Amino acid sequence: MQKTTTIYGLFKENHPMSDRESVLPQELLSVESCNSSTRIRAFLRLSRIATDDTIRQHLNSIKTNKECDEYFQKKIVPQWKARTDVIEFCSNYVTRLRLETEQEIERRGHPNEIANTDFNLRQDPYALKNYKQKIDDQFAQCDRIQLWVNNESSIESIIREETAYVFNDKCYFKDWYRAYLDSARK
Repeated sequence: MQKTTTIYGLFKENHPMSDRESVLPQELLSVESCNSSTRIRAFLRLSRIATDDTIRQHLNSIKTNKECDEYFQKKIVPQWKARTDVIEFCSNYVTRLRLETEQEIERRGHPNEIANTDFNLRQDPYALKNYKQKIDDQFAQCDRIQLWVNNESSIESIIREETAYVFNDKCYFKDWYRAYLDSARK
């Protein structure tokens, strides 16, 4: 059974940038979006195209270091923050789902070690089979989500490295990722 509620509230309380405005559509921060990553991946792709993929063209018109800093703070930081938020949201969700599944196994026992006597098979002859299937499905779901989260995190790391390189080339040398992290903590 899947939850249909948005659990942004749980995420927001634990996130350092939760009080700042975000370019992230809040409807993406839902369990459904993590389970079916099509919308999230489309958002990530469009965000990357709008900022990081076209960074050289945008920086060509910038003349001063102050303009570089302003562009970074106004255009890049909000997009990086939004992408981080959505990836972390799904990462936190998959961690919680895996923990809930493991707790259920602790409570009821591992599906392969449970005896038929642990379920009333006269009342529900498929109870043990359904329990095993549920556990297998939940772990498969966790693995599937974790895979795309790890994939997108790796892509994000590469893109940020490239963007920082372009900023260093077109503007001036600075640890742009550190600047992002510092800005994220405010």
